[in-house]
Amino acid sequence: MDSTTLQELIAQVRGVATALAETEQKVAAAKAELAQKDYGAQLDASSALLKHVEPTQKRGGHGWLPAG
Repeated sequence: MDSTTLQELIAQVRGVATALAETEQKVAAAKAELAQKDYGAQLDASSALLKHVEPTQKRGGHGWLPAG
């Protein structure tokens, strides 16, 4: 292999390495976005669940009084 061919091969490898690094950054950004959306969805689900939870009656005269 002559030096010109070797230099061309090195340039191709550098180009592929650059493209790979860019793709890795895009994947990391996409993962972060999905994680943020998932966290937001979990918060929404927790909020919806808490809206449907009713307080329990406490015994001993403090807190909620029985209906009636």
